[in-house]
Amino acid sequence: MSRKLFINVTPAEVRAAWTEESVLIDLMVDRGDRASVIGNIYLGRVERVMRGMEAAFVNVGFQRSGFLGLDGGRRRNGNTGPPVHEGEAVVVQVTKDAIASKGVQLTRRVTLPGRFLVYAPFQDRVMISRKIEVVNERERLAGLMAKLALDGEGFVVRTASVGASKKELETDCNQLREAWATIEKAEINGSAPSCLHAEIDPVLRVLRDHVQSDIDIIYVDNAAAAEAAQKFCEKTMPGIAHKVQLYTGEKQMFEQYGIEEEIEHAFTSRVGLRSGGSLVIQTTEALTSFDVNSGSFDGVHGMEEIALRTNREAVEEAARQIRLRNISGLIVIDLIQMEVDGNWDEIVCLMEDLVCRDRNPTSVLGVTKAGLLEVIRRRRHEPLINAMTEICVSCQGTGRRKSADAVSVEILRALQFEARNSAPGEIVLHAADEIVNFIENQFGALVDDIEDFTGRTIKLRSNYEYKRENYDIFVG
Repeated sequence: MSRKLFINVTPAEVRAAWTEESVLIDLMVDRGDRASVIGNIYLGRVERVMRGMEAAFVNVGFQRSGFLGLDGGRRRNGNTGPPVHEGEAVVVQVTKDAIASKGVQLTRRVTLPGRFLVYAPFQDRVMISRKIEVVNERERLAGLMAKLALDGEGFVVRTASVGASKKELETDCNQLREAWATIEKAEINGSAPSCLHAEIDPVLRVLRDHVQSDIDIIYVDNAAAAEAAQKFCEKTMPGIAHKVQLYTGEKQMFEQYGIEEEIEHAFTSRVGLRSGGSLVIQTTEALTSFDVNSGSFDGVHGMEEIALRTNREAVEEAARQIRLRNISGLIVIDLIQMEVDGNWDEIVCLMEDLVCRDRNPTSVLGVTKAGLLEVIRRRRHEPLINAMTEICVSCQGTGRRKSADAVSVEILRALQFEARNSAPGEIVLHAADEIVNFIENQFGALVDDIEDFTGRTIKLRSNYEYKRENYDIFVG
């Protein structure tokens, strides 16, 4: 399977797009004004302790205080110790970006990611990534780390460490220890709130955290960023360095490879399936729902087989859209009903296999009695739609707005009220062109009746600066 990574770099943002067989499967957007701070380490000041919630709010220098929950409120070694108190300076790390009205989420269990390892200075144990499934490799890595880890410190062995030599692991260990020593020194010399450690450049972070040896090519469309990426790879992952290439095409890179068009489709509520069916995607505060509409298959007989094939397509596309749109929280997929229990089991297994490829921790909860496939995905970054769009002024985020009919009737009520109750004089309505035309064509006789009944003159004026719901009435 052909896998490619495209990194688009501009002064305002960095976008990383992954494709499989030329199909966009994942997207990361890091904007300068809304850059992710996940992984940053701060010396914060406890502002308020919520004993009932076993949590605290910590000032780390942002507009809103960060939330330090139960696990994050434990002392550095992971054991329950004396609780934090208001006014105390604490070292915390961001685990979740600020989303909507909520501040960043914090923890005191600080970790530092490297290429092969994640350093946990107070964990006092070595853990092997669950994604490393080969027993012999797990044992080999555990044996190497038993010799490298010092008393009192911990490591998580990342998936990228498969096949890594002792020297590579040792180099990663030493670099992470040096980084932690720098943070401790900054803590001693710093004052709260202040940043003790910021994550690396987003381009390099993508390479470090999300690039494996199975990537075929990495295109970067900025010369300086491409050079930095090559040097980073030569140092940390030599087997990848030759795959980094500078894109020099005449068209913008995302346009050339059809990525820009697919991103635009990620804002639509309806996504087509190969069979002619579709997914309808709707998000509320509580959950995101995928409604599956059936299509048709040539040469397929029987509703059960059609339902099974449609559901297969649906969960494959839903898994892609979840990653692409960065949908998090509770996700419900309303599948087409099937009669055979084994077919439901097949769909659940397929979804479990698909979410294993997700960079965000994702769990398949199973199928409800109503035929709803439930999925939970950890919320770490804001959804793509929040990062790249804003609430519609006209509809206030509902996705709907008042009809021209409803607005016109509202205006007629207002005109009638003003004609009856305001001081004598001409009445002038300023409204959107479509509304003035609608009133003249549909309700012209009613306007005449108001004039006749009140003895007032009403004039309608089109104003192209007005939106459908906006209007003003002036009495002269």
